[in-house]
Amino acid sequence: MKKIITIAFLFISILFNLNYVSAYSREYKCELNLYTQEIEKINQKYNTNYYILDENDFLNSELKEKFSSNYKQYIKFITTQDIGSFKKSLIDELVYTSENVINTKIWINSRSTIGSKTMLFFNGNNKMTLKYKYSGSKFDTSYKPIVTVSRVSSIMFFEMSSYSGQFLNSNKTYRVIAKGRVITTTGIANNKSYTVNFNL
Repeated sequence: MKKIITIAFLFISILFNLNYVSAYSREYKCELNLYTQEIEKINQKYNTNYYILDENDFLNSELKEKFSSNYKQYIKFITTQDIGSFKKSLIDELVYTSENVINTKIWINSRSTIGSKTMLFFNGNNKMTLKYKYSGSKFDTSYKPIVTVSRVSSIMFFEMSSYSGQFLNSNKTYRVIAKGRVITTTGIANNKSYTVNFNL
């Protein structure tokens, strides 16, 4: 009899939790409806893929730091914006999230064969560092350069998921194509890439 009562209480608590979660989701869905519709229009018009983080994605993203791990605060930040301002900020971000090609010059120290170069990109919101070896005025192709990307801003930044590199111009240029997503407080844009040419 005790087992039956325990199982019954367990079942009731699970049902209660499921109803609570779905009601919680409905609350945010209603609040965000205008904003998600606007995002869908922008995604169709500009061939982007912005979206608003769900609670699980939010808790696993860097944005949780800005909002003190409070998902409700994140939603409130979005929904307190005028819908016109929200739309404008997304469209303005497209300027920064479109594919860019950046060229930078590396100055060589003749006494060394190892170097690193750090440069700002994505409108100063990120830093890219290239660690490389060189011989004379050319990159040493026996060493695969290492690329790291770090964020400067906590409001809008590029999060690199992968990169590829290629020696060009008779080994005087190393081209990095960094792929990832742009994280902003108003949404996430996936499938973004930046090309940086490091020139000796």
